[in-house]
Amino acid sequence: LKLSSPKPTPPPMSPIDTELEKDETRATFLVTGYPRYKCPYVWNTTDQKVEPNDPLKLSTISAWRTDDVRLWDIMAEIITLTLSPSPVNPFRINHTYFEALPLEECVIATGAMVDFLQRVYMKDTPYTNAVYMDIKHLQKMHFALYDELHSFLTERQAAAERGNGQGTVETAVN
Repeated sequence: LKLSSPKPTPPPMSPIDTELEKDETRATFLVTGYPRYKCPYVWNTTDQKVEPNDPLKLSTISAWRTDDVRLWDIMAEIITLTLSPSPVNPFRINHTYFEALPLEECVIATGAMVDFLQRVYMKDTPYTNAVYMDIKHLQKMHFALYDELHSFLTERQAAAERGNGQGTVETAVN
């Protein structure tokens, strides 16, 4: 006698979402992962036409168990399905964001973004060439800013050493 197990149901959407204020000008998605279900789920939390307890059926989610799907693959699919027309590069970089950052933060942020984009680039997607162009631009920016930061820190250290040397001489004279 075989007992059939009930069809697995996806987990419920986060209760926190019901507490969030709805913004009609933006699309909000909830990406979740539960160990019990062994794959992520995505909900559109702003579309009133979508059943709130049914996750979206995305090709990346369907391929989760068989392919090398990463979170950014899911994000790219959401972005290309949501925007009309679909962007050539769902990871297009807003360069003015980086230009507005303080020097130290920009060096760290550009380095981290280059690392991320290199991972996306290695997946060989339809937007690989566009990602490559962003990588080139960010790498140039990163190394130029890194040199600027290095020069600043070197000058500051030299000034501090000169200041310490003078203080030592003054203390010895007095």
